[in-house]
Formats: sequence, structure tokens, C-alpha cells
Amino acid sequence: MRKILKLVFVYLALSGGYVSAQGNRVTGKVTDQNNSVLPGVNILVSGTSTGAVTDENGLYAINVPENASLVFSFIGYVSKTVAVNNRSVIDMQLTEESRNLSEVVVVGYGTQKKTDVTGALSIVSTKEFAQQPVTRLDQVLQGRAAGVQVTQSNGSPGGDSKIRVRGANSVLGNNDPLYVIDGFVGANYNLLNPSDIETIQVLKDASSTSIYGSRGANGVIIITTKKGSKGIKVSYEGQASISNVIKTFDILPAGEFAEIVNARALATGSNPPFTDAQISDFKKNGGTDWQDIIYRTGSGQQHLATVSGGNEKTTFMVSGNFLDQKGIVENTKFNRYVLRSNLNTQLSKRFSMRLNLSGAKTINHNTDGGGPILEALQWAPTTPAYGTDGLPTFNDPTGSVSRSPIDQLYDKSNDIERTNLNAIGGINYQFPIQGLSLDLQYAINYLDAQNKNFTGKRLSNGNPNATRYSSDQVTLQNTNALNYTKTFGNHSLTAVAVLETQQFKDRNFTATANGLRFPQLGYDNIGGNSASTVASGFQKWTLLSLLGRVNYAFKDKYLVTAAVRRDGSSKFSSANRNSIFPSVAVGWRLSEEEFIKKLNVFSNLKLRGSWGMTGSQAINPYATYSPYSSTQVAFNNTGVTTGVIQGNQGNRNLKWETTTQVDAGLEAEFLNGRIRFEVDYFSKKTTDLLLNVALPNYAGGGTQPRNVGEIENKGFEFSLGGTPISTGKFTWESNLNVSTLKNRVVSLGGLPRLGTGTGAGGGMSITNEFMLKPGEPLGSYWGLKYLGTFKPDEVELARQFGRVPGDPHYQDLNGDNNINTDDFQIIGRALPKVTGGWNNTFTYGNLVLNVFFQGAFGVDKLNYSRAGAMSGSGEARQFLLTEIRDYYRTGNETSDIPAFTKTYQPFTQSSRFIENGSFVRLKNLSLGYNIPVSALKDKVNIRVFASATNILTFTDYSGPDPESSNVGSGTDTAIGIDRGSYPNSKTYTLGINIGF
Repeated sequence: MRKILKLVFVYLALSGGYVSAQGNRVTGKVTDQNNSVLPGVNILVSGTSTGAVTDENGLYAINVPENASLVFSFIGYVSKTVAVNNRSVIDMQLTEESRNLSEVVVVGYGTQKKTDVTGALSIVSTKEFAQQPVTRLDQVLQGRAAGVQVTQSNGSPGGDSKIRVRGANSVLGNNDPLYVIDGFVGANYNLLNPSDIETIQVLKDASSTSIYGSRGANGVIIITTKKGSKGIKVSYEGQASISNVIKTFDILPAGEFAEIVNARALATGSNPPFTDAQISDFKKNGGTDWQDIIYRTGSGQQHLATVSGGNEKTTFMVSGNFLDQKGIVENTKFNRYVLRSNLNTQLSKRFSMRLNLSGAKTINHNTDGGGPILEALQWAPTTPAYGTDGLPTFNDPTGSVSRSPIDQLYDKSNDIERTNLNAIGGINYQFPIQGLSLDLQYAINYLDAQNKNFTGKRLSNGNPNATRYSSDQVTLQNTNALNYTKTFGNHSLTAVAVLETQQFKDRNFTATANGLRFPQLGYDNIGGNSASTVASGFQKWTLLSLLGRVNYAFKDKYLVTAAVRRDGSSKFSSANRNSIFPSVAVGWRLSEEEFIKKLNVFSNLKLRGSWGMTGSQAINPYATYSPYSSTQVAFNNTGVTTGVIQGNQGNRNLKWETTTQVDAGLEAEFLNGRIRFEVDYFSKKTTDLLLNVALPNYAGGGTQPRNVGEIENKGFEFSLGGTPISTGKFTWESNLNVSTLKNRVVSLGGLPRLGTGTGAGGGMSITNEFMLKPGEPLGSYWGLKYLGTFKPDEVELARQFGRVPGDPHYQDLNGDNNINTDDFQIIGRALPKVTGGWNNTFTYGNLVLNVFFQGAFGVDKLNYSRAGAMSGSGEARQFLLTEIRDYYRTGNETSDIPAFTKTYQPFTQSSRFIENGSFVRLKNLSLGYNIPVSALKDKVNIRVFASATNILTFTDYSGPDPESSNVGSGTDTAIGIDRGSYPNSKTYTLGINIGF
């Protein structure tokens, strides 16, 4: 349209279309902000119909009366008025209108202009990650949205990530945000191809999320996928990559390790295991580098193809994606296959229809980390990798008591397969009443989950075993929305009323077998065994929801949004089944006030505030009932009898967890939208917190879920972005965001504290690694405070504990001269206090450079990988890291690395192994080039690019990766432990995009 108007205006100008008036003659040139000429600009004498139009060179001439003003206007640009003041030459530069002012964003069950939004939301533009080789949604979100923390805790291909919006609200419940893809509530983002994404909106405050009621407490991420447009378009993208571990631990060379082992043996009264000849040979020929054995150069390839098109009534889009990744740890890999089709058609003037179909399959193989990575830090470098029989060495005579890293790699199979099918169909009807429409949508999602595990003879000490788990999950959803939009005078109104139902069913089956007779068949033939167990399960829950929302604006500057949702969940008993979640928000567009307009500073300035309530069903579908389970007992030595016993007691009085949130925000745009700033303060409190409370034995023992306790999250969010430089061929686009978070347990229902664990510290933790405690955040580490080593002047103090100088010294909280769990305290905090990201795109002609930084600050990590290699006890038995060179001994009594003594007693669950996990990372560096194809101008686009991911990490953390963790994304009470966790990798990618 703009091109057509330009041609019309140019034609008028060239054909003598100047309209004359009596007075002075004024000439000039009109350009844009890049000094490019603008043909077709309309110039009017203010208050008259007298005007002129610029020619193809941006030139104009016009006769004006005395004391006149000229108005310069052009579609897509900000109009400007200037007084003539007897001048004969007036050159004018126009700037483009801010696209953000008219930007339409997706909110719950509808859309709004960004300027009319009263709630707190973040928009992640596809432009921000278009230059980067992302393969999953978590990579898209990381560091790009204020208030959204993404931790890639498992660096394996297809590994787990933790995504949190404004902190964690629940202890028992899942704190993941709610994902809505093309209107389907509760979608699985892992099965989405990022190249299919059209828009991403993150709803953060209660005003935005309360429309989703019982599922909006953790934030909502709304994603719409691409649709077709008129004409046929075909595109292909291919990528190839290689990956390496970011860094490894510094392990002692074999000869030096043998010397350390001998020195320790002599100090503790044992016989040195290595001879001088052996040590000499190790120093000459080296030993085994176990880290080098388990790590490799990973590789990957990705192929994406899209065909889209249509006509005035019907459009379509079909895409396919294949991803193949081989991890940096041997025998680990991930595959993903995705197929999607979106169809939209206008059946008649009032009826339209849409149908979105997608299918995805993912396969993870041995991507859990753990065993091989951990044992590579515990097997002695003096132990050969293979024996004389050519098989991996079975036992380590010096280091670890567990199986070889090689057996950990190859004598097991852990395969996770997911097949997902999704169908979303909808019909929209526009009533004869202007602004009134009805939208009906139906969706079905089917998930087939298969977990297959096998452990061979070597790893199981001669008891090969396997487990097969199968689950069929079906989710049905129906959404019926009535929308009304009306503008009358200075008033505008948008309203929506929705009736929604959702049902979930899960049928699962588990078979476990020990003593497999044919272990070479792995988990595919578990019938032949010496012992087996079989179990099956069923779950079902339903949700019935009624909701409504009204958006009102007066003069487009005074904004009010009110919403309410009523949810009824089958998870609760009839007395507590239903709950209501209201919200209200207000906004004031100061930039529309005359006293602000006169400043000529802001293109948009808006104050907004909101209050609202959301909820959480943080229980399983049958938590209100007391379950029974089978058991076997012996009576009077007559043999084993099978019986039934009651499990943990249910609670008929359970009700929703409720999160109440207050938000205040300011949005500002300067230089006509070239610079944007946004700041928010939020405070949210979760009450009726669901916890498992221990019951006394006389009441049946075990635990019972109850609504007790409170959790609070507070913080600030800052976003700064725009186009600082746009001149000639060069453009710099930048987006910076920083978020703070203060998480605090307010109450545990009268309990002074409640311990939680992970199992990740097995053999190293003597009690729960984490503690819930009022006044402290979730993820608080529980252990001993390490005070260093007993020094030479502390002989008497050490003696009181049965120790000698050089032994570990821990704080004795209760003063009983005995170190045990009574002396445990909070020793670190695993939740970061500050997170942020900075994305920059530099364009010069056909070259595009992207630089993206991401970081987290104020976070601690419990480094059990280092602890195992430096404890000299338990599974590892010896010290393997080079830091042991500084151990306490005569002449080095200032060291805090314990000495080799007979009284040495280490506690790995201590602050000695709590490390600063803060980091700044150059997450991505990409360089792309758009190849000019003159012969096929406007017919084909070709882009080649090279990218590097995680190439620089600035951190004090001693492990390979400050992000990686053994704990999955399902918990926030126990996070941050690194015990052989699968690290993220440095990845180098080459790719090509071709579009027709």
C-alpha cells in the first residue's frame, strides 16, 4: 500500500501537481532518519487545503502566506509541524512511527494492543533468536525476558531445563509455568520446533495470569505458531555442529597421584601401595585420563523445511523438522522428529475455520549423566582402562570402589521415548451485531511415554536387570469464548466470556525383572528372569472453568482491566472443589496527556498497577483419599502371607494453594520508539501452602498432605532495549534485561523447619541436603560450617574433639564437643538473587552479527563432584584433584586442605564444598551473511551463518559448568547439587537458510 501511495504522490508531483497560494515561495528536501530521500511526502499549509508533494528526489516547492506553518506527513512516519518564519528553504527529516504503539499482543483468550495492556508481560520477538541455532523453547527464553529464569541444568542433548517466572510458589506442586500453544492449555514445549514460532508472550502478574485461574500461579507462556499467507513460499534450513566440554577438572598426573597416595599411607601408618619403580614408570609413560575417555567431540545436525501459501480465503503452513544430536559424553544421543500443519479458511463472510495438527517423537539415550562422569573423577589415574583380556578393568585397587567409567558408559541403556500427537480445531462466527463473535475450539492431545532401562552383568555385579514403563495419556479440551468489542466516542470496550472444560487420563504399566537369562537382549525380552514385579496405575482429573474479562479505555489513556475465573477441580472434595480467582488492573497513558506531549520526549509513557489471585492444584488426583497397598509378612514362622495395609493418610479438607500478587510498572519509549524502558516491582504471597506433614505413630504414622504455611516472592524487573544506532547501512539493535528475586518461606504451619533431600548425595550426605525454614529461601543448603583446619596453636581445642592440628574443623553449634547433625545449619542458597541477559544484533549491509550474554548472580552450588574427588573417603578413597598439592603438612600449616592423619574425619555435607555459582556467559556469537542473488531478485533468499554457543564463561565455580545439576526441574526445594551432572558444552555451528 505504501508503495502505491508513493507512486501516486510522485505522479502528482511530476505532473505539476503543486497547488499554489499567494505569498512566499518555500523549497526544500525531505529525508528519513537515515538521510534517504522520501518521495510522495504530503506538505500542507496548516489550516488550509494548500499543499504540495515531494518528487522522486524528495524535493518540494510551495507558496505560503506570511506567518504560516507547514505540516509534513507521510504514511508510516511521524507528522511534523514547523513555522516558516520568513524562511525560503526548509529541509525536513521525518522519523518512522514506533511499531510498538500499534503492536498487537496475545493475552489470555484474546489479543490487545500493547499500549492498552495493563498487566505485566514480556514479549520475546522471533528476531531476537532468528540469528541463533536454537533447537528448543528453553533456549529461546533464556536471558531474553525479565522475570523469567531459565537454568539449563542438564547439558545433555535433549536435557532438562528449569523455567521459572518470578520465582517458585509451591513445595509439593510443580512450579513450571503454564504453556499455551495455539490455545491448547498445558502443552509440552519440548515437542515444539522453534522455527514454527510466530509469537511468544510471557504473562507474569496476576492481572494477566488469573484468567487461567488454578494453573496461572507460576506464570503463563503463550505461543502461537506460524500461519500461511497469500502465494507459495518454500524454505529450508540446514545446520551442522560440533561440541566439546566447556572445561574439565584438573586431575593429578599418575606419577604425582601415586606419590600422594604413598605419602598418605605413611602418615596414617599403612604400607605405601606404589614402588619407586612404578612411580618412575608413571612419570615417564603417564597413566589413564578417565575424563578424556568419557568425553568426546559431540556432533549434531538439524534440517527444517517449510511450505506455506494460500489465497484470499484459505492459507496453510506445513513444516517438518529432524534433529540428531550426539552428546559430549560417549554413548549419549538425542533425536527429535516434528511435523506440523496449520490450516485457516474463511468459509463465508461470517464463518472461519482453523485446524492445527502436529506430531512429534523424541528419543533420549543415556542422557541422565551421573555414573560415567562421577567415576571419571574417582577412578585412579594409575589404574589402566583395560585389562589383559581386552575388557574394561573391573576393579580399581586404589581409587573408587564402584564400577569403571567405561562400564558406566556401555553396560547400561536408559532410553526415554515420547510420541505426541496434537489436534486443535476451531470455528469462529461473527454475529450480525458489530463487534460480537463466538469462537469454539476443541483439542485433543495424546502422549505415549516409554521408559526403558537395562543394566548389564558387569554394572549389576552379575544380576542383569531391566525395567519397562509404558504410559498412555490423553488430554481433552473444549473452549467456548464469546467476544465483544465496541468503540463509542471516547470510550472503548472489549469483553470476553468463556466456558472451558479439560479432562486428563493416564494409564500406565511397569514391569521389572532381575536375573535376566538373556541379558544380550536387554529390555526387549524381560520374560526370562529369576524374579520380577508388575504394577499398573490409572489417573484421571477434570476441570470445569467459567471466566470473564472486561477491558475498558477512556480516550485511549485511562485503562481498566477486570477479570474473574471460577475453577472446579475433581482433585478436591466437594466442599472445596470450586475456587474463584479475581484480578483488577489499571493503566494511565501519560504520553497522551497534553502536558507530557509538550515535552516532546516520550512516544509512549504508561503507568500501570495490578492485583489478583491465582491458584495451584499441587496434589495428585487422589490425595484426599487414604490409599492401600499390598505387603508380605510372616506369622509364627508359618511362611509369608500377603496382606493389605493403609498407606499415607489422605485429607478430605485439602483446598487450593492461593497466590496473591501485586504489581506496579512503568513503560517508557523515547526517540519515537527507538529506545524502550520498562520497570516492574512485584510482590506475591502463596498461602494455604500444601505440605506433607509427619503424623505420630499412634495416628497411623507416615505423612499427610495439609494446607499449612506461606511462601513469598518479591523482586524488580528492568528492561532496556531499542535501536541505539540506525544510520546508512549500519544498525545496532540491543535488548538488556535484569531481574531480582527475594524468595522467602514465611511459615511452615508451626513447624520450625522441614528437611528435603534429592538422593543426589547418596553416600555423601548424612541427612537431608536442604532445609525449609521460616525466613530462608527455598533451596537452602543444610550442612556443617567449615572453619578450615585446626592450626598448630589449636592443639587443645582439637583434642576436645578427638582431633589433631591439620584435621578438618567444623563449627560446634551446641558446644558439646561432638560434631553431628545437631550442628547443621543453613550454609548456602541455591536460588539466584539476580538474573539477566543482553542481546545485541549488528547489521551492516548484508552482514548480521549477533552477540548474546546471559548470567546469574548471588547463587551457591554444592559441588559434590569436587567433594568426592577431594574427600579421600567413602567411594573414592583417594584424593585426585591437583588442589591436594596444597594439603596441610609441616611447613604448610596455613593450609585449609586437611592433613593426612589417623584422626581425619571429613564431612562432605559442609560449607567447604559450597561454591559461588554466579556466572556471566557469552551464550551465543553468530555471524550471518545474506547472499545477494541478482538474477533471482525477490525470488530467492539465501543466508549462510556460523555460530558459537557457550564459548566464554566467567565464573569462580570450579566444576565444568555452573548451570548443570543432578536435580531435575520438578522441584525447587532441592536444587543445585552437582554430582557428576551432565555439563553444557561449547558448540560450533554452520548453517544455511534458503527461501523461495
